[in-house]
Formats: sequence, structure tokens, C-alpha cells
Amino acid sequence: MLTLMILVSLASAEEAWFFVDEGPERAVIEADGTMGGVPVKRTGAIVVRSDDPDALAALPWVQRVEGLGHGDTIFRVHTQPGTDEITRSRELHARAEVRWAHPDLALPLVPHDLPDDPWVEDQWHLDNTGQSGGTPGVDIDAQTAWALSTGAGGLISVIDSGVDLAHDDLVASSGYDYIDRDDDASPDPEADSSAAHGTCVAGVAAASGDNGVGVAGVAYDAEVYGIRLIGGYTTTGDVYDAFVESVDAGAWVLNNSWGYSDCPSFILPASWRSALEYAEEEGRGGLGAAIVASAGNDNCDGSDDGFLTYWTVIGVAASDDGDIRESYSSYGSIVDITAPSGGILTTDISGDDGYGTYQDDPDYIGWFSGTSAAAPVISGVLTLMFEANPRLTAAQARELLCDTAIRIDPGGYGYDGDGWNAYYGCGRVDAGAAVLAVANGAPLAPEPVLVSGEAYEDTVVLRWEPAIDPDDDRLDYRVTWWVGDDSAGANSELVTEPALDITGLVEADELVRWQVTPVDLWGDGSTSDTAELLVLAIPDPPEQPVGCAASPRPGGIALLLGLLGVARRRRPAAR
Repeated sequence: MLTLMILVSLASAEEAWFFVDEGPERAVIEADGTMGGVPVKRTGAIVVRSDDPDALAALPWVQRVEGLGHGDTIFRVHTQPGTDEITRSRELHARAEVRWAHPDLALPLVPHDLPDDPWVEDQWHLDNTGQSGGTPGVDIDAQTAWALSTGAGGLISVIDSGVDLAHDDLVASSGYDYIDRDDDASPDPEADSSAAHGTCVAGVAAASGDNGVGVAGVAYDAEVYGIRLIGGYTTTGDVYDAFVESVDAGAWVLNNSWGYSDCPSFILPASWRSALEYAEEEGRGGLGAAIVASAGNDNCDGSDDGFLTYWTVIGVAASDDGDIRESYSSYGSIVDITAPSGGILTTDISGDDGYGTYQDDPDYIGWFSGTSAAAPVISGVLTLMFEANPRLTAAQARELLCDTAIRIDPGGYGYDGDGWNAYYGCGRVDAGAAVLAVANGAPLAPEPVLVSGEAYEDTVVLRWEPAIDPDDDRLDYRVTWWVGDDSAGANSELVTEPALDITGLVEADELVRWQVTPVDLWGDGSTSDTAELLVLAIPDPPEQPVGCAASPRPGGIALLLGLLGVARRRRPAAR
């Protein structure tokens, strides 16, 4: 599997240590970007206590020094781009005028409590304290994930029996109703005994959090897009339309807590395959929308289900509050990952038309179960991941979701060499680890050295300042350049240094236009503004008096200086 970098880019774990105070005590940033279990990010700055700020400012790698607080001895030292501030903090620690120095790390500070929803403490799948009689700690570690992401900006399509659009604990909009053939995807409890199902699913994934009402979803700041597809016969074309509609509406994740009984041999129709391809290729602006599906509740081998076994579909099995497989959960090659289920507290249809009540409130239910409840847990986690890293592809998310899962119950069902088995897939989801694994910001747009300039044809080099990356990742640069106004035939090259030599590829009197985009492990950052460079002909050398040695050809000197990296200016030939 592809190994992906996470959070903090470091040369090695041994180098990522620093002195925390005046003495020899050290702190270490682990390879997973955590320090003592706390996720940290590097800022490029150092906090220093010193009596000589002028000496600090005189260091060649220091950009500027600013005082902190009301004193005059504690300073934040901002380093030049590309500086390893961890190593520099160790150097400062050894200086006579410095009392102490350590990197100014960014840490996510969170209150030691859950969102203020009154019943969130009863939601064991988010934070298991043994409140349901289960094993403390057997949960998705939502609080760690929420320190970095809450699903803000995300949209989860719940393709189900409809969603209660007026529920006080959901932010939901309506897609199409493929049962009644209208634009109101609200559930119909009079015609459908499972009408509340979609509202329960929506609440597990994205019930509004920190709103002082009811419960919290896994991605509690996300919104729900409700589509009614359950409640009668629908066609294969309807399923295609529901998927494509969801992608076009901007859904990050499509949740499908439905399927067929008794694990049938189901051949994937071409229309469904086309819809799945559309989600993978066009969803989220080309990054891919994730497809999540429940594995089924018939305790049978579903390996012949062509939908669940399709390579982009994430099949979800169910486990209980003791990290043991729910006995009804279907198994086989359909299972990619497992999520908590059994007694999940979530939203219900408002009023008396739903499944039941919780604490005498008919708008909630405390016993939502089945792989139908497990699937939206995964949908919520994926939404958290996509917010934490907006450049994350669906393919990367599937891989990291699995790589960070916990291999539960190894004595009951063994895992193969790839860490997979037919009952748990790659294990029980760990939202905290998954979000930490992908959290990353895009590098900023580089600054061209010359937005508009000139160069002689013997040395034409496009240059830019190194891009600033919030995570200090290693960067490459994709340079796109073309001649004149027509960018249709643009050239594109990937380089490792902030310069591209195009000498010999352009001629005198040509105007070169170019842009540069920084690239890290997760993809492209922001592209620079378009810069221009006019290529000039090499001027003829002046005539020398008879008997005098001729001066070297200017172009030859310029070429030598260019190869040595020496900057020079030339006066264009007089016109």
C-alpha cells in the first residue's frame, strides 16, 4: 500500500526533539506528528528567553523578533522560510545569552468535555465510558478527531427512506423523492413502516452538535442531503440518478444503509457502475466522493454482491460496545471496515410517527442498530477527514481509513498478512487516528522573483521564492510556461528546486509567460500569478582597436555566471 505522510514533515524521529526548559529535559515529536499523544504542527517560529534580542535578530536565519507579553526578555523568533526551527532551537539553547528556547508549536486546545448536547454523554460510540455496560474506550475516539475537524462545510447524502427536514437537530436539505416522484424527500410514515430509518441514519452521521439540543453526529457541523429511495420499488435508473444527483449537489459522502436480504448473488448493473465511476471521477471537484454501504444484517457471506464488492464502495460491518462482532453482521469480501452499532442513540422522526422515544422525547431513539447504524459512523468519519484535508482524494481516504483502523478481536477472527479478515475487514474505525493521519494544509502560492522582466537568450531561467507550507512538507514545483498569448500548447515540468532553466528552448524577441504551483504529498497547492519574461538577443561586442585583445563574449560570461548561480544585470542593447 502507498505510505502517506502525516501532519508534520520531519527528517527522522531522532532529529525531532528539543529542550523544553533551561535544563537537559527533552521533548520528542513522534513520526505520527504527535508529542506525548497531542497532535502538533510546526510554525517556523521559536520562543526564546534572552537578554539580548539584538543578537537574536542578527542571526542570518532569523526573519524578525517580536516581544511577548509585558516583559522584555521573552521573544518569538520568526525564522526564514525553509529553516528547521527545531534544530535552531537546540542551537539557541547552547548560547550564553539565552536562558531557554523551544519551537513555538501549534497545539489544538479543546475543552475537556463533549459538545453541549444534553445526551451526547449517552452516545457510547463517540466516547465509551462504560455507560452502556460495555468496555470503556471501545469507541471511535471522536474527541481527538473533533480537535481538528467537526465536518464543517461537508455534505452527506443520505440515500434512504427520506430525512425529516424539519428536525431541530439536523441541518438538512431535500433531494428527490424517487418513490412519490417529487422534490420533497421527507419520510412518509403512513405509507412506509421504515420511514424513520433515514432520519436515524442522518443523525448518526451528522446530527447538529454544540447546539444545546439532543445528540451529536460524528460530523456534527456537516449538513445532510436527503434522498428518498426506500419505501417501494425503484429502478436501476433511479439508483443511478440518486448517485449522480448526490454528486452534483456537492456531497462529499454518499451513505447507503440498504441492500438485499439473504446475501444474494447480485450482478452490478452497468448503470450503477457508471454512477460509481462518476462519483469517483467527478465528485468533490474531481477528488472523488466516497461511497459507503452497510454490509447487511443476515449473518451470511455476501461476497457475491456486485455492488458491495465494487472497488470504490466501502462495505461496513457492525461491532458492539465490547469490540465484538454483532452476530447478525454479514461477512465476506463485502466487508472493508467495521463501526460501532447496537443501541446507538440518534435522531428519530419528529413527533409520534417515528420508531420510539428516548427519555420521553419522541424525536430521538436510543436503540438504533444493525449495519445501517454502522455505515453512517463511517460516513461521518470520512467527512471529518475531508474537512481536515480538502485535497484528500476518495482513494486516499479509503486507504487511510483502513490503515488507521484498530484490529479488534484478533483471537476470534484472525487477520491475514494485509491486516484484513472477512468479519471485520481491516478492523474497527478509529476517527481520531484517521483524522490525524490526513490533516494537512496546502502550500501557499510561490512568489516569482520577477513578475515582469528581461533575459538574454543565452541564460533564460525562471525563478521564484520557495513556497511556504503550513506543515513544513517537502515540496516540488510544477512549472507551466508558454510563449506569447496562447497557453494551449503550454509546457509543464516538475522540478525540485525553485528555478527552471529554459535556455535554448526559446528565442530572442519571444515573450515567455509562466506560472508555478507547489506540490506536496497530497497534491497541488496554490498557483502563483502569471509572470512574464522577455527574451532579448545577445548584443554584438563592441569593435576593438587594432592590436588590442578582444573582450570575452558577454554571453559566455553570462552563461558561466548563470551556471555558478551568480545573479547579474545587463543593460539591453541600445535601440
